Amino acid sequence: MEKSNRRKFIRQSLLLVGAAGLTSHFLSSCDADFYKGLRVITDDCTSCGDCLEVCEYEAISLEEAVYTIDSNTCTECKQCVSVCDVAAISIPGVTYTISSSKCTACEKCEDACPENAITIDAAASVSSYSITKSKCVGCGDCVTACQNEGNAISYVVSVYSVGSNCHGCVQKCSSACNYGAISKVNNKSSISTSACVKCGKCLSACPHNAISKAYVTISSSACTNCGACYTACTHSAVSKSTTGSTTKVTTIDQTKCTQCGDCYAVCGEDAIVETTSGVDTPTIDTSLCTACGACVLACSEVNAIDVESSPAVIDEASCMICGKCITVCPYDAIEYV
Repeated sequence: MEKSNRRKFIRQSLLLVGAAGLTSHFLSSCDADFYKGLRVITDDCTSCGDCLEVCEYEAISLEEAVYTIDSNTCTECKQCVSVCDVAAISIPGVTYTISSSKCTACEKCEDACPENAITIDAAASVSSYSITKSKCVGCGDCVTACQNEGNAISYVVSVYSVGSNCHGCVQKCSSACNYGAISKVNNKSSISTSACVKCGKCLSACPHNAISKAYVTISSSACTNCGACYTACTHSAVSKSTTGSTTKVTTIDQTKCTQCGDCYAVCGEDAIVETTSGVDTPTIDTSLCTACGACVLACSEVNAIDVESSPAVIDEASCMICGKCITVCPYDAIEYV
């Protein structure tokens, strides 16, 4: 009885020593990777609210932000207008756009623009490709050509075979094959898949249509419309269709346009449309503004946009330090502490 108790004591002691070793190893590993919480960098926070939407623990609070434009600082460059997805910003002055139905692409406006804000390009035509099964012999040239592009072409049937309606004449199909892939087996033609190059010559040689060919198909969703298959196919099995036109298209880059009106003055086709904003001072419609902060970034050179708000606040007691708010913040305004 005494020996049994002694063995039990030793076994328990070893277990305690082992557990202590594991605990000390765990504690030593919790150094730089162990965080106490998260904090908001107040100078970087724009009060956009993206962090609120991803926080499952309702640990973040934020007062509603109000964005305004300092008219004394604003240069009316309209870069904030182009980045506002909800069209909440109005800037005094005019906006020039091109009427495609009237524009003749004479290039007068392009030459007159001192800011190089006008470009005239040919509209991109789009080509798409398809494969006609009846013409495809399954040679695989298009498959090879497409491998380094969209890898959109694959075999539906990958080998040639002889059907039960073969009459065993053999000589006709085998003589058409330059690769010795057709032989007579049990009084029927037989095709060696290792020797067959899928040239398709045996198809027309067989008077009984007893040979089934290989053929491919193209995935329209994977196709990059590069045209490599069209060039590679020697059997006219790949069809090309083109949509669009080569008509020249004139566009005005609103981020470069200074509304000088030089283009408007030289256009003899009334193709440039002048639109007034209808406001006297730079304005942000607070009912539309989502406080996303995009305009603040766009105006970083002159800093004419003021944000009246308090930065986001993280409740340490509720925060589970999941890090989702850090990932979603577009301004890197949240960090581990």
